[in-house]
Amino acid sequence: MLQRIRDNASGPLAYVVVAVITLVFGVWGIGSYFTPSADPVVANVGGTDITRNQLENAYQQRYQRLRQMMGDNFDPSILDPQRLRQTVLDGLINREVMDQYAQQAGYRVTDQALLGAIRGNPQFQENGEFSNQRYRGLLAQAGIAPAQYEASLRQDLVSQQLRGEITQSAFAAPAEVDQSYRLANQQRRLRYLAFDPASYRDGIEVDDAQIQTYYDEHPDAFKRPERVKLRYVSLDRSSASADAGEPDEQTLRTLFEDNKQQFGEPERRSGGFVQVPIGDDANAARDTIQALASGSGDLESRAAAREGSDYESIDKAAQAELPEAVAQALFDLKPGETSTPVKGAQAWYLVHLSDITAASEPEFDDPDVQSRLKAMAGSQQAQQAFADKRSRLESLAYEAPNDLDTLASELGLEIQTTDWITRDEGPGIGQYDAVRKAAFTDAVLKDKLNSTPIQLGAERRVVVRVAEHEAAKRRPLEEVKDDIRDRVIARRATQAAQDAANAALDKVKSGTALSALAQADGATYEQKDFVQRSNRDMDPRILEAAFNIPQPSEDRPGYRVTATRDGRVALVAVDGVREAPANEAGTPRERFASQQREYIAGLEYAVLGEYLRTQTDIEVNEDRIN
Repeated sequence: MLQRIRDNASGPLAYVVVAVITLVFGVWGIGSYFTPSADPVVANVGGTDITRNQLENAYQQRYQRLRQMMGDNFDPSILDPQRLRQTVLDGLINREVMDQYAQQAGYRVTDQALLGAIRGNPQFQENGEFSNQRYRGLLAQAGIAPAQYEASLRQDLVSQQLRGEITQSAFAAPAEVDQSYRLANQQRRLRYLAFDPASYRDGIEVDDAQIQTYYDEHPDAFKRPERVKLRYVSLDRSSASADAGEPDEQTLRTLFEDNKQQFGEPERRSGGFVQVPIGDDANAARDTIQALASGSGDLESRAAAREGSDYESIDKAAQAELPEAVAQALFDLKPGETSTPVKGAQAWYLVHLSDITAASEPEFDDPDVQSRLKAMAGSQQAQQAFADKRSRLESLAYEAPNDLDTLASELGLEIQTTDWITRDEGPGIGQYDAVRKAAFTDAVLKDKLNSTPIQLGAERRVVVRVAEHEAAKRRPLEEVKDDIRDRVIARRATQAAQDAANAALDKVKSGTALSALAQADGATYEQKDFVQRSNRDMDPRILEAAFNIPQPSEDRPGYRVTATRDGRVALVAVDGVREAPANEAGTPRERFASQQREYIAGLEYAVLGEYLRTQTDIEVNEDRIN
């Protein structure tokens, strides 16, 4: 299969490395992916629709994941919601393409594997053990039925199977691994002389004529860009939820009745089951399960004695935690009984019940239950309050585009004002690309209308209006005179450092020792014993120069002049190279070879995804994405 892909995906396509193909849904925000709805279709992939709700849920999930990953360093202003939403849609399309291919190729996940993945998920565990109460509670909070979550997880596991097969088939030629390992671990002994431009600034003088010349020769360098000040209102979930109030008892009781299973402990059953995958030979699977059913001894012993069957123990499992066929059979048995053969979607089962743990009923007045109910109600009310105000904001922005004051008054929002904002940057909400784009549209800038609501993150909307506008203009010479003087001095100082480095290069080529030049003005001398190109303690540009110098002879070092990251100019000398053995045995090389295979597998997986997209009918409704 992979060879066919390689043959058909030659040329530029074979070198495209796309972003992560599989968008892992996890637990959050996938309910609407499986729930049919009438919401607009944003894309159709091989006959399967991707709806606006699916896109929005996936977007919210990605946004929250980014915020959690970055923690206190999260800055929403660096995110472009439109670009992020497009990236998320591409991920959904890629996932659907790969899912369709995996289904057609016959990839399947057994109920036993699915159950193991659920019970092994740390999100569903308490004190290291699977908790059905936590499992159901988390799914309920996300608005996902267990069947929906299981379907999504099954898709993810199928994708992992496909990725795993590609990884296993990836091949890195030993000669290529040897060469890459040798180069990656090569070490070089180097010295360098660094010249700091700051040491040359004091002797540089710039007169008014030179400043005028620079000003005249760089007319675009000192333009003040077009800019605006904005009046705006901001609606976010926290401000909207302030109007939600405390939930009343009836609301709490309704929540309690609708989610009672989250607060109590369901009946649990222990035992085990034997699974015989149906596979390609349904008759053989049926014969195997019937033979097991007619056998003697306990169920586990019977399974161990017969090839093609697997035994799985069940320890105090609730009905919702088990594959449907196993659960139905287990909860129809009495302790000590074994079921007749049960046919599931992908396997036959024999189920044995050994013990029953009775269910515990939750109490509405229990303090813990009350606390959780109030939190659930508060979250729902806050979300609804935000949704209501957001809807009203959208209506008012459309109905009264000339009046920001009325909009603010009706929604109880404060009108705020920004400082100057250009098309490229600005303080406050001016940090957001979406705000700047809206501010300079014809409707807002020329027609003096309110913007439509602008989404800033998952739970914030703003409407902006131009308060002041200045066209682009060149700043007067007197205003930029000092800036020009600094630029000219900096340029000449850097050139002086460059000249000093070149002069030093001529001297060392003539036989002067590099260390002997360390007394030159502004020069610092450093010597490093053998270092690798991955060394993180050195200036990366010095390292790059050192490893680009041809290998020196025993008595003639190699030299190169380079600019450093901190603005200095360095003369770099390499006078020794230590090669890593290409055929070195042991863990480091094995790890390197494994990384090479994983890298190749990633390329092949990406190329497969790109190839499959070219073979799939994909329609995207651009006007429905944002």
